[in-house]
Amino acid sequence: MSKDTKDPTVLHTAPEGGQLQRKLQARHLEMIAIGGTIGTGLLLRSGGAIAKSGPIGALICFAIVGLQVFGVASGIGEMATLLPVEGAFSAMPTRFVNKAMGFFNGWNYWLLWALTFPAEMSAIAVLMAFWFPDVKSWIWSFVYIIPFVGVNLIAVTGFAEVEFVLCIVKIIAIVLFIIVGTLYWFGVGHSGGFLGFRNWSPAIVGTDGLDSFLRIGGTFTTAFFSYGGTELVGLTAGEAANPRKSVPRAINGTFWRIIIFYIGAIFVVGLILPPDSPILTQKSASMSPFVYAYKAVGISFASHMMNFVIIVAASSAANSSLYACSRTLMRLAEEGSAPSMFARVNAKGIPVNSVMAVTVISVISVAGAYIADLADGKGSAKVFDWLSGVISYGIMVNWMAMSFTHLRFRHGYVAQGRKIEDLPYIAPFFPYADYVALTIGAFVTAFIFVSAFYNSTNDPEFYNTQWFLDNSWIYFTIPLLIACYVVKAATSPNGFGFIPYDQMDFETGKLIETAEEIAENEALKQKPRNGQEWAKRIWFKLF
Repeated sequence: MSKDTKDPTVLHTAPEGGQLQRKLQARHLEMIAIGGTIGTGLLLRSGGAIAKSGPIGALICFAIVGLQVFGVASGIGEMATLLPVEGAFSAMPTRFVNKAMGFFNGWNYWLLWALTFPAEMSAIAVLMAFWFPDVKSWIWSFVYIIPFVGVNLIAVTGFAEVEFVLCIVKIIAIVLFIIVGTLYWFGVGHSGGFLGFRNWSPAIVGTDGLDSFLRIGGTFTTAFFSYGGTELVGLTAGEAANPRKSVPRAINGTFWRIIIFYIGAIFVVGLILPPDSPILTQKSASMSPFVYAYKAVGISFASHMMNFVIIVAASSAANSSLYACSRTLMRLAEEGSAPSMFARVNAKGIPVNSVMAVTVISVISVAGAYIADLADGKGSAKVFDWLSGVISYGIMVNWMAMSFTHLRFRHGYVAQGRKIEDLPYIAPFFPYADYVALTIGAFVTAFIFVSAFYNSTNDPEFYNTQWFLDNSWIYFTIPLLIACYVVKAATSPNGFGFIPYDQMDFETGKLIETAEEIAENEALKQKPRNGQEWAKRIWFKLF
C-alpha cells in the first residue's frame, strides 16, 4: 500500500537531542506495529460495539476509523523517517505548525498514555477475577504495576523484547480465533450446520433510522480506543537503530493489519454471536466475546486461554503506555513545556523521572478503584469505563493534529524547493489521505456528540452513572484540550499564527546513516535472486 523508500540526497546533519540510545531493531518496530493493532479495545470493548450498533454498524465504525488510521500512520511515517527525533508527537507540530499545537498535542498524547496505563491495570484486575473471583480487583493492579515499571527502567531493549514476545502471543491468538470462529460459522463443532448470516438479526441495531444512525455514532469511541497505539511507531523512530529501514517497514503493512485483525475479528464475532447476546452487553471485562466465543464452539478450555491472551494484550498496552508516556514527557521537558526534571535520563538512556510520573498516576487510579470497590465491588470496571472514554477522544484529536501537521510538513518541504523523491519514505495518496483523516475526525466528533445527548426514549434516567462513565470525553477531555491550546497560544510570541513555510526547519535532527546502514539499505534495493528472497521481499512489503 506504500511506495518504495527513496535515497535521500542529504543525510549528514546532526541529530537533535541525542539523550536516548538507538537500540531498537527492525524486528522490534515491526512487531510493535503489528501487535499494536491488537489491544484491549478490540478484545474487551468490541462486543459492546456490536451489541450497541449491530454487526454491520460495528464494521462500518471500525472500517471508517481504520481508513483514518492508515492516513495518519503513513503521514507520521514520512515525517519520522526523515526526522527520527525524540517525542515526535510534540516535536513535529511545534516545528511545522506552532508552539501551541506542539504543547497541546504533546500533553494530549502524554495524557492519553498516562491514563492508558491505569486503564489497562483496571482491565487486568477485572480479567483476573475470571479465575480468582474472591480476590479484590484492585490488588491485582498493584501486583502488575511493579514488573512493568521495572522493565521500563532497565533499558529500551527491555521494553522492546517484552513487547516483542507479548505481540507474538497476541498475533497467534487472534489468527487462531479467526480460524476457529470461521470453522464454527461453517458448521464445524455443532449440529446447527452452516450459520450463514442468521445472527445478523438485526444487522444494524435501532428502533428506527435515526436511532440506528446515532447508535453507530456512539460506537465510534470504541473504535478509537481500539485503534489506539497504531501510531506508536512514530515515537519509536527516535530510538530505532536504522529508522530509514525499520520505520517504513513497520508502516507498510498498516492497511493489511487493519483488514486482518480488526475487520476480520469484528466480522467473525458478529457471525457467531447475535447483537442481543448477553455476552456482548456485559460491562465486565471478563465477559469479552473473545473469551466466550470459544465456549460457543464447544472448546471449553480455550476460554481460559483467551482470557490469558487478553491479559497479555492489556500487559502489552500497559508496557507501551509507560514507554510512550515517558518519552513524550521527556520531550515536553526539553522544549520547556514541562519541568526540566523530566528531561533527565540515566546512563542507559532511560528517563527515570518521566517513568515514575506515570507510575504515580497509576497508583492514584488504583486507589480510586479501591474506594469505588468499597461501594459495589466493581471499582476497577468503573475506572476502566471512565478512563477509556477520556482516552478515546484524545486519540482521535491526536490523529487529527498529526494529519494537519503532515499537510504543513509536505507543503513546507516543497515550498523550500526540496524534491519529494528525496524523502526517505513517501506517504501514499497525499494530500487526500490527510484530508480524509481530518474529515472523518470532524464528522465523527459531531456524530458522537449528538449521539451522546440524544435520548430517543425520553428516559428520565438517561443521564445516569453509566452515561457519565461512557462520555467522560465530553466534560473532561474536550475542555482540557481547548484550555491547553488557548493558554499556550495566548502566552507564546507568535500567538495563534502558524510558522511560515520558508521558516520551517527540515535539517535539525535529520537522519544520519552509518556505512553499515547504507549497505543494509542498498541491499534492500537489489532485485531478489531466488524464491526465498522473493518471499522475504513480499513479507517486507506487507508487514
